[in-house]
Amino acid sequence: MGDSQARVIVIDRRVSLKNSHQHHYPMDDQQLRQRFPRFRVLVMGKANAGKTTILQRVCNTTDQPEIYNTQRKRINLSAVAPSRERGEHNIENEMVFKANPGYVFHDSRGFECGSVEEFKIVQDFIERRGKATQSSQQLHAIWYCLPADNASRLLTGAEARFFQECDPGAVPVIAIYTKFDDFVLQTQQFLTNQGWDEDDAFEEASRSASNHFTEEYAKVFHTTRFPPIREVQLQHEQGRCKV
Repeated sequence: MGDSQARVIVIDRRVSLKNSHQHHYPMDDQQLRQRFPRFRVLVMGKANAGKTTILQRVCNTTDQPEIYNTQRKRINLSAVAPSRERGEHNIENEMVFKANPGYVFHDSRGFECGSVEEFKIVQDFIERRGKATQSSQQLHAIWYCLPADNASRLLTGAEARFFQECDPGAVPVIAIYTKFDDFVLQTQQFLTNQGWDEDDAFEEASRSASNHFTEEYAKVFHTTRFPPIREVQLQHEQGRCKV
């Protein structure tokens, strides 16, 4: 996934990023990079939401990220793996891909387990980073990854609590629907079961799945206190932004 496709996830050309004073600044990709040489993103979502794949595609690489602690010391990935299995994680750690060091990622791993302590850690991180005075330390966006292959359960547990209780302040939240290809195939199967020809069903599913998903399932965000400002339907070869 190159820069032109990554731009869809970070900011559609019609999307306005907000600063700490709630002013809106429409930016294209070049302006975005000039204003934020290091674009800091909190990535959220369940373990099976495809978060790592998204980050690799955004940074146009298949490599694993380098991870740094708060002292900017690189963490040995072999040392991190066992701690992940135990559920230990530090949201302050920075993930950076060599192929695109302009992005700095933070992982909310642990939040999805639904504990009160982890929820508070995420809330405090968003509030503190969102109000940081130095641009290099600010949190510029939250990408919440939601698998579209189980569309009827978009908001359950930690996801529902986040969009209902966690005020992101000036930080824009973007809902990224991963595994959208699976939703298209599910739509095709539904049409096939209704008697459609397989090829015609696939063509119709490819055409209509986006609107159907938005109108039937993504509308659940309308009932939340802090809905995402934008939605991205991420398919195999491209990110499609439904504004």
